[in-house]
Amino acid sequence: MGNWNLKEVIVIDLESTCWPAPQEQDVITSEIIEIGVCVLDALTGEIRKPQGIIVKPRHSKISPFCTELTSITQEMVDEGVSFEKAIKMLRMEYGTTKRMMGGYGNYDQKMLATECDRHGIKPPFHPTYLNISAMATLKLKAGKKLGLKNSVDLFGLQFEGRQHRGVDDAVMASKVLWECIK
Repeated sequence: MGNWNLKEVIVIDLESTCWPAPQEQDVITSEIIEIGVCVLDALTGEIRKPQGIIVKPRHSKISPFCTELTSITQEMVDEGVSFEKAIKMLRMEYGTTKRMMGGYGNYDQKMLATECDRHGIKPPFHPTYLNISAMATLKLKAGKKLGLKNSVDLFGLQFEGRQHRGVDDAVMASKVLWECIK
């Protein structure tokens, strides 16, 4: 395992450009606008370094629907960092290639890989990517896929922050992961 840190998990949650009508999404490619990230200490449950990295999309604009869902505005992304810089921040500030990563479901891993491919960058993943949604489903014996809010509720936790805001969802996914492994 080399010098991998298996005592911490980098938890991510992405927000992407979105629209209410599916036909618009077919025309305009969805792009990452926020990488929510934090570090879960897998031995103590402590959550550190929560951050929402606002990313400036190259091709799409923020729709009113997207702002209503995420609270992220066009003005915010206009001031955001490039996708390349966001990935560099993940690598440098979080050591993503040396720690396990996880997200609530597979969307975040797939979307991050797609965007990296689109930008010609190597994805910043450790070989182990944890699907926190699947872990919560098993731990809760739910027998069906659960949304983040449902898992939070079923574990008896209080949702803190705003749903569909990357940094808040990453922190809450970390709390769900801790409930699964503690």
